[in-house]
Amino acid sequence: MPAKSFETELKGLPKKERQALQREMAKLQREEDRRRKARNRVIRRTSLITVGVAVLAIAGLVIFSTVRAGLIGPANMATDGILFTGDGTTTTPSTTAAIDVGASPAAASFDPSNGVLAVDLYIDYASPDATTFETTNASTVQGWVTQGYATLSIHPVALASFDANSQSMRTANTIACVANSEPSSVLAVHNALIADAATIAGAGLNTSDLVALVTKAGVTSTEVSGCITSGGFDNWVVDASNRAKANVPNSDVATLTATPLVVVDGTAYTGSVSDSAAFQTFVATTYQAAVPESTATPTPTPTP
Repeated sequence: MPAKSFETELKGLPKKERQALQREMAKLQREEDRRRKARNRVIRRTSLITVGVAVLAIAGLVIFSTVRAGLIGPANMATDGILFTGDGTTTTPSTTAAIDVGASPAAASFDPSNGVLAVDLYIDYASPDATTFETTNASTVQGWVTQGYATLSIHPVALASFDANSQSMRTANTIACVANSEPSSVLAVHNALIADAATIAGAGLNTSDLVALVTKAGVTSTEVSGCITSGGFDNWVVDASNRAKANVPNSDVATLTATPLVVVDGTAYTGSVSDSAAFQTFVATTYQAAVPESTATPTPTPTP
């Protein structure tokens, strides 16, 4: 009924009936208001629940992604090491996908008869012996790699401690962070860590110090600095170290018990870490045994 006709009809009623009708209409209006408010509350609650579920889903996805990212290994280290080869003038890192969660490292290709030395270096940067070996021999080995006489795989491990604040963990994680984002800078950072071994053995390097070290070595990526600061590959360091402790592939040594472990064409060096002549004699002997004269390539035996 139009509002005007209703008002006219209402005025035509006796006062008592008019008041009763007005009370009934008011009651109906209150009931409608109550129902409307109840509907609005349900709508609001449903909306909040929907939003809440969406927020939780997003938060869960972020947490899952973050946790998963912390369990995946660094890119370019599918064998738990980063491989360098040379062409006579340049040393180049091999690029690989990361080791996925729960996956095993890839098997490194190994052919001791191909005329190119395969050198695997397992190193805990907190180890004085590892530092001594590298100080004595690193420039020679890296020179062989550049010339194309050898390949070099660097395997950073933490044998001294799995504590996230230990020098073993921090430095191994640093190498992994650089390998993941800027693999061509790994050798520079590796050499910088060796050069700063006295600090590592003494007061140690905190994450800020390590960021400064890689920056000085030419790595300015915020991705790398963030990875170092957060211990982005700490979980991988633990896993890779445990894998090496259980098995050293392509080696006459079954397990990793100390560093440096230097494996050349499948044979571990057991001589003095401070005797460069002894190491080079070992390398020459190992090379000649692996490459018989009848199948040797024109590549000369590495010499000092």
